[in-house]
Amino acid sequence: MKFRKSIMPFALTALTVASSHALAFVSTEDAARLGNELTPVGAERAGNADGSIPEWTGGMTKAPAGYVPGGPRIDPFADEKPLFVIDASNYKEYGDRLTVGQKALFEKYPDTFRMPVYPSHRTAAAPQFVYDQTRANATRAELISGGDGVANAYGGYPFPIPQNGHEAIWNHLLRWLGEGAFKKYQYLTVYPNGDRSVGAGDLWETYPYYNSKGSLDSFGGDTFHLMLEYSLPVRRKGEVILVRDPVNAASSPRQAWQYIPGQRRVRRAPTIAYDTPHVQFAGQTTYDDSFMYNGAPDRFDWKLVGKKEMYIPYNNNGMLVAAKKGDDEIKAIATPRHPNPDYARWELHRVWVVEATLKEGTRHVYGKRTFYLDEDSWAAVATDIYDGRGEIWRAGFASLLNAYDQPVTVIRGYWHADLQNDTYAFNELDIEPIKFYEGEDDGFYSPSTVRQMSRR
Repeated sequence: MKFRKSIMPFALTALTVASSHALAFVSTEDAARLGNELTPVGAERAGNADGSIPEWTGGMTKAPAGYVPGGPRIDPFADEKPLFVIDASNYKEYGDRLTVGQKALFEKYPDTFRMPVYPSHRTAAAPQFVYDQTRANATRAELISGGDGVANAYGGYPFPIPQNGHEAIWNHLLRWLGEGAFKKYQYLTVYPNGDRSVGAGDLWETYPYYNSKGSLDSFGGDTFHLMLEYSLPVRRKGEVILVRDPVNAASSPRQAWQYIPGQRRVRRAPTIAYDTPHVQFAGQTTYDDSFMYNGAPDRFDWKLVGKKEMYIPYNNNGMLVAAKKGDDEIKAIATPRHPNPDYARWELHRVWVVEATLKEGTRHVYGKRTFYLDEDSWAAVATDIYDGRGEIWRAGFASLLNAYDQPVTVIRGYWHADLQNDTYAFNELDIEPIKFYEGEDDGFYSPSTVRQMSRR
């Protein structure tokens, strides 16, 4: 498929930018800012006025002393102490740098929720080919199908100088994750009395959009392939889920299949999307809560509110490495109502704020969502989730793993707290270090592979 063109210049100082479906490219002059006053992926290179957010100097592309290749990605800042702690007694002093969800957690759990704030490190980085393709995308990528798809983009962030909410959320959906990965991970649902339901699985992911041997001309249109085989709980052992996501959801919706051992057949699974309650968390999240947001953006209107300095999870290697140590450590981290603040690391960073409001004529259990996108990685690191009455319902936060050996910054150990029933879902805590590699070929992500796995 050959893609088309268009984007208008966008001022980084703009505070409110409404979502627009007009087709326009950034100019060559604006694109030239990438790698200069802007980073290669569109963040502001300079630090903030008081120096609490440092200048981006290329990110972290070398492993720290003590890292053993193939082993846990150790915390490069393990010796640091918090600069200060935000808690229920002082959070209002920091209110302009907190999400609605963070404030709600302070109000609901004043005796237990706190945020240790550490020095900020802008460690996010990517290979040069991602930077090169991002620069090329800036003057060629466009929204199509009313913002539900992207054309003329490949191998990099599609809209490094975003003009509207659709473009910003597509940067999250098409963020650099490597070319492929294998993950052996566990997940938890943590109840207010301290009980936990535990699950685990093996997960293969391949990102055809980021195939370094490919090109825009050879790109087949799929952005993300996923194969998941559950090993826990026992009742789900052997269940397999296959997902293939396209870059244009309007013309080619998500394809999904599922094998359930009790049914002994592979079947289409169109409900593994949108607001279907996520079965692995007893309905505490939806399928499109995975990775903070995934799938087609077509059920919401997207508004780019602007950029803010906010305290967000960052460089959380320490907590993620601790979670690999075993059940005792998991119990220490996964405390009732929210994860144990002793294992948390919050830093001040700039984020893009994007509001998603349920589109008229569509349905979703969420009436509104606000996403906070890290400017250096474009990962959604926090979200405020509202019910149909406009009341805050859930608050989500994504720990970021700094995989400096690749380099890539990925979401791991993310959690969604339900403020109405005091239960939270804690997803993708790795049992083994993530293996980054070129990924599996296209044929692996097929119903026939699911059938083969079901016979093992």
